[in-house]
Amino acid sequence: MAQTKIEGVILDKTSQQPLPYSTITIFGEKTHHTITNEDGKFAVEGFIQKDSMEVRHLGYKTKKVALVHFKNEANLYLDPDFSNLDEVVLTAGEDKEYPYILLDKIVQKYRQQKEATSSKAFLTLTSSVRGIPLEQIEGFYNSEQSLSGGITGLTIKSGRFGLNKSFAFYSLDNTQILSDFTFFEETGQILPDHPGNLNYNSLKRKYTVRIDDCSSCTQEEASLSFTPKNPNGRLFYGKMIVDYENLIVKKIELGIKDPVTNALTSINETVSLTPMEIEFNIVFNPLDFGKIQYLDFSFQMDYKSGDVSEIINSRTFIYFYDYNRSFEEPYFTKDISFSNDYDKIIALQASDDFWETNYQYPKSFSEQRSLDYMKENGFLINYDSYIPIDDLSYARPSVLSWHEDKRFAWDHLRDAADNDPKGIQGDKQYRTGKNYDSPFDVLRKTTGPKGKNQINIGYMLDLYWDLAGNRKIIGRTLLDIGSSEFTHEHTKNKLIYINLLFDIYEIYRRLANSRIKDGMTFTEMKSIYDEIYEGANVEAKNMSKETDYGDNLEALAKWNGRIKSRLDIDNFSLLR
Repeated sequence: MAQTKIEGVILDKTSQQPLPYSTITIFGEKTHHTITNEDGKFAVEGFIQKDSMEVRHLGYKTKKVALVHFKNEANLYLDPDFSNLDEVVLTAGEDKEYPYILLDKIVQKYRQQKEATSSKAFLTLTSSVRGIPLEQIEGFYNSEQSLSGGITGLTIKSGRFGLNKSFAFYSLDNTQILSDFTFFEETGQILPDHPGNLNYNSLKRKYTVRIDDCSSCTQEEASLSFTPKNPNGRLFYGKMIVDYENLIVKKIELGIKDPVTNALTSINETVSLTPMEIEFNIVFNPLDFGKIQYLDFSFQMDYKSGDVSEIINSRTFIYFYDYNRSFEEPYFTKDISFSNDYDKIIALQASDDFWETNYQYPKSFSEQRSLDYMKENGFLINYDSYIPIDDLSYARPSVLSWHEDKRFAWDHLRDAADNDPKGIQGDKQYRTGKNYDSPFDVLRKTTGPKGKNQINIGYMLDLYWDLAGNRKIIGRTLLDIGSSEFTHEHTKNKLIYINLLFDIYEIYRRLANSRIKDGMTFTEMKSIYDEIYEGANVEAKNMSKETDYGDNLEALAKWNGRIKSRLDIDNFSLLR
């Protein structure tokens, strides 16, 4: 039987409602895992119809069917797994201490579970106001997690995003917030605390804990709920679905109104952002409850700027897969001072081939509606190979990826220094800053020494495997605005000079790429790029010396002619 794409919907047999985030395992020549989206839909590709599929969902009986089931029938129904918890509830009623003791035992056990698990992760983030999408972000990450610390690392591999130009809002570092949140450790984290962050005495003093009826729980499960005795915005309320005999947590649900948070402020001083409500769901993998399967984080905030007042709703969903496997990390020939994940997405730019290889499930209805809206209104950025130059003014990147139609311009620099002693327009020192709105205060980091003529340019080398198992190599030339120094006057000649430097490194990068051969290891490829990078440095120094850092117009014209003969780019005509 031929390989095919299988699509379907997982539903509750009783209510006929879709079951979002059900765990799906495909059994064939290889075993494959995925989950359904929030509409209960799934899609798997590259399998044959004689393979079988197992579906699991918390509170439902596991079901196994042949994939041929979906040839003529799109739906698969799961039966609820009803159990009776009277005995557990009775025990809790007779012993008021029991829910506290049970919860504390779980907390103490999980605090010892510090073993790190690496995996791939897929993130999708959507923010909107009055139903109008403001941003749509998707990214693939390398992740590290533990039961005690939660997400201990999220490093982006590649991604893409869209931004609504009429409302410049950037919730750029949810990954920083979620990585800071610890599941079962005492901490001074950005988000409020929950019972996993407290000791037993604090738990008893601050929370009311009980065992609730749970119609969807299996016989070995219980629902432990917890409510702050003093709801002051510093403690989550919620519940845990647990295996009370083996002290295993299967799901954590958290919520809070008017939360008191650390460092969730707007970078723009003219904007006030006030957190209003947070919902945070953590689900562990039913095939191995020692691993996180997904996080679902919803954040509502009050936005005020001048006379404008809006309620912004932002939702981040992170799905973990391919446990104990990771993407190959991109290699850089020099340190790059990415200020946030947007910078990385702009510079690394996922290709369509990479996207189709790694994307695992169909868009939910709400996500697709958001994407369609952005496409129709021209808000979509980075879904094609390159970002339109007109849209870069909204993303404000501090790292640029070389492209013949995307010349570096003075507009790529942020604001002029506030304390300019001369006050002369042509002699201002430019710096990178943040004039966008964000609820997350991210500190900028720059690398390396700075000097008047230091323009920092380097290479990125990356690889991935496509659906057919072929190795794909990607190399890019990057201009690091964040660690470059632009103290000279911003004239056309200086702009041409910087772009000629950028072009020289691109010519050498293409030389490096031509030396990559089949069968080479990634280490060997990196060595080639390192060697070529040193050659590019020498050539760049020669050009800088001969042109007196762009002040010698005649020499600048000669170098422009050399670049034109190699890249067919005339910086004089493009930048005049």
